[in-house]
Amino acid sequence: MTHRASSFELILPPRPDGTPSFHWLRDALRAEILNGRITPGSKLPASREFARQYQLSRGTILAALDELQAEGYLEPRRGSGTYVSRILPEHLLPAQEISEQEANGGTPKGPQLSAFGARVRPFSYYIKPESRAFRTNLPALDLFPTTLWAQVTSRRLRAASARNLLGCEAQGYLPLREAVANYAHTSRGVNCSAEQIIIVSGVQEGLDLTTRLLLNPGDKVLVEDPGYQGAYTLLHAAGARIISAPLDAEGAAPREADFRGCRLAYVTPGHQYPMGMTMSLQRRLQLLAWAKKYDTPIFEDDYDSEFRFSGRPLPAMQGLDRGGKVIFCGSFNKVMFPSLRLGYVVLPRNLVDVFVCTKAMTTRHHSLLDQAALCDFIEQGHLGRHLRRMRNIYEERFQLLLECAQQHLGEYLEIANIEAGLQTIGRLRVDVPAEVVAQRAAMEEIDVVALSRYCHTALIPEGLQIGFAAVQEKEIRAGVMKLANVFEKLKAEPLKAASLKMHTR
Repeated sequence: MTHRASSFELILPPRPDGTPSFHWLRDALRAEILNGRITPGSKLPASREFARQYQLSRGTILAALDELQAEGYLEPRRGSGTYVSRILPEHLLPAQEISEQEANGGTPKGPQLSAFGARVRPFSYYIKPESRAFRTNLPALDLFPTTLWAQVTSRRLRAASARNLLGCEAQGYLPLREAVANYAHTSRGVNCSAEQIIIVSGVQEGLDLTTRLLLNPGDKVLVEDPGYQGAYTLLHAAGARIISAPLDAEGAAPREADFRGCRLAYVTPGHQYPMGMTMSLQRRLQLLAWAKKYDTPIFEDDYDSEFRFSGRPLPAMQGLDRGGKVIFCGSFNKVMFPSLRLGYVVLPRNLVDVFVCTKAMTTRHHSLLDQAALCDFIEQGHLGRHLRRMRNIYEERFQLLLECAQQHLGEYLEIANIEAGLQTIGRLRVDVPAEVVAQRAAMEEIDVVALSRYCHTALIPEGLQIGFAAVQEKEIRAGVMKLANVFEKLKAEPLKAASLKMHTR
């Protein structure tokens, strides 16, 4: 059994004038134990530390501790120290004073929220400790070269100077920005220099900065629908008027009229989230032309584009932009591992200064040592090798998913053939809500997401988002069989049997 040792000074309430030291110390310790600030099982500081901190005699300290021990609040352990009892004496617990509001089942009234705070809605971002079929939005973390990353970071830590520990400018570590500029230009066709790049924690922070600086409440924003939930929740909290951009086979398909009076457009052209299609070159040029005509900035979320394993690669919209309208945002959190929390924004030159000033006022900068380690990882060629390896593995896993689904799920699902990414979608071939399928699958320890969760106002055919990148081959096979079993059980249910008829395609 482990015990929480106190390695810090224990802060007690001030001693009231005229109160004897013994009574004050005994009562203060008892109160701190009862209100939970000193938790059961915690180790108290040594009596010498008490005496030094509060300038009391050790005799006074020991007497107070002995009385609390007699009352059942403390227990000494030979050769170890004094600990708070894990089971406290219930007959000595004082009646807690509660407000009239709390007695009636209510909670204390908090401060009034701002208009922004009142618009904040839950964002269903979550972390599970395990990856299982068919978890979405997750790379194959078990295949990341952690030993290599540890070597790179260790070398940086061993060579760390006082300057490294101090930090860096808000825009980010310059060598990393130079490495990112070269990486984005080579792999994504982005036209930029290090001066146009700001290091952020990921796409969500990049979009948050953009929203703060370009939008006022009531401003019109064009967003793909279905689309990224994180964009919807952020823009809603900012008070934006969200205009849905429908999708077709070429990606986001807004009308020209949607750009009139529009203050921002949010798109995922490299790999549309969540549907998975890649925006065509013709559509990209069309949106850029409208953005220039109506002076509308475009936020390009370069989601999953690094993991393109088929089809002809297309340059980023930013690389095609001749009007300075595109804000390009990429992340290393899916490319490497989510807890890294490092990404980048490529800005038109006329926006760099205000973005840097805002970054300095909010998060200031990210860990310089982490930025330096990532810089080394890129410059030494490790990132490129890792990406090439993962593209091959993800393609193999996707092809396996297609084969297994065609064999065992063909009656129920039509799996979309995608060109890039960590997940795909399956369109239901039976008349049953995708949300019901997702709930039943969760009971079988299978993670699939109903596409309706990503819709703002759009009405789309029932379908599921299905991840494969983080799922090992044997788990893909087993997961397909479990999902097929879910459909079979639904089909066998008397109330559902009539609704599980095959669609006419």
